[in-house]
Amino acid sequence: SFVFAEKINKQMVEEQTLKNNPSVMLAKLELDNVKQEYKSSFSDFFPKISFTGGTGQDKSERLFTRNYSYGLKGSLSLFSGFSAYHDVKSKATKVKCQEAHYRRAVADAIYKSNMQYIHLMWAYERVELLKKIRKTQIENKDLVELKYHSGNNVDIGSLKRGEVDVSIVECDLRSAQRYVETASAALLVAIGRDGDATILETDERIVPSNKVIQKPDYNNLIATIPEFLIARYGVETCKFQKAATNSQWLPSVDVTGNISKVGDKWAPKHDHWDAGISLSYPIFTGGKRYYDSKIASNKLQEASLNLTNTTNSLKAQAIKYYNELIDAHEIIEVRSNCLSVSKLQSEIATRKYVSGLSNYYDWYAMESEYIRTQNEWLESKKNAALATAAWHNFIGDDFVKTKEEQK
Repeated sequence: SFVFAEKINKQMVEEQTLKNNPSVMLAKLELDNVKQEYKSSFSDFFPKISFTGGTGQDKSERLFTRNYSYGLKGSLSLFSGFSAYHDVKSKATKVKCQEAHYRRAVADAIYKSNMQYIHLMWAYERVELLKKIRKTQIENKDLVELKYHSGNNVDIGSLKRGEVDVSIVECDLRSAQRYVETASAALLVAIGRDGDATILETDERIVPSNKVIQKPDYNNLIATIPEFLIARYGVETCKFQKAATNSQWLPSVDVTGNISKVGDKWAPKHDHWDAGISLSYPIFTGGKRYYDSKIASNKLQEASLNLTNTTNSLKAQAIKYYNELIDAHEIIEVRSNCLSVSKLQSEIATRKYVSGLSNYYDWYAMESEYIRTQNEWLESKKNAALATAAWHNFIGDDFVKTKEEQK
């Protein structure tokens, strides 16, 4: 029990992470910027209209003439070598790529906060376990002390061993209680809050999952992972950028128009207008078009190689994470069986020792084994929960679950 404590659960952890985590907020802003750039790219298909106005003075022989003008000027690109079209397609692909980045940022943030929450649940469960072990150790010490004073063939070393065991478990308990504060601070930082003196309390505990994850088709699996999508959209973006670069070799056609009022007095009243179509084609640009095309081709090749490397790397990681997940869940089952057997042996050994049918060393070995299996069981639960969280984070599943919960 802590004075400055705050109740928390898994749902609150995810909600506060989405609300407060700086990485999520930054990724959201970056996604919004890319979306605005995409919308801005459509402006090339619309006319450009501007207001014009001016005044000037002309000298002809001995006469000075002042003139005034104001009006509207407009222009519209009829053809730009498809550069505007490819720019829009490129920006649209960048939006998809940034959405994958956002998905990864959310999944990573949720994973880090869930991982720290697992450590917090483990910390409270460890405190509970050590309290239980301390109670058992005190009872065992009292039993040995009773036998020692009654002359039941118990040496002073066995008596002192019981006292040492109690002091050890009490030291472990104090350390575990302090770790609750450490785990609370780490979880607050993962959520996106100040890791101050607030202690987080939870009534939830680590529950091993009975659901067996079937071995996936790794080729289909990685096609949905954010890193693969980022690499794939990177290739598509480079293709559109290369096409836009190549459009420099094509002519451009623009239509322009001007409507204004002109005169030698303000406000001028004489109407003036002009309109026309212009065609331009750069004959020589100092080699810029050639080098831009080479750079765009190289970038496309780099993106393709990155996609290949990402695909191969993700396959290897998928195999690793899946095997670690299966290993962790299989160990859970083994540790559970060991705990049941060890508990039974401890109960039998204690009854034999109390009745005088077993010596101290056999009984003490069974008690120590039972304590060890309890600690191993708790540790295996934590490791299985962490392996499960790592698997879901790898495939970006945390983001999907979060979006479904928000709906």
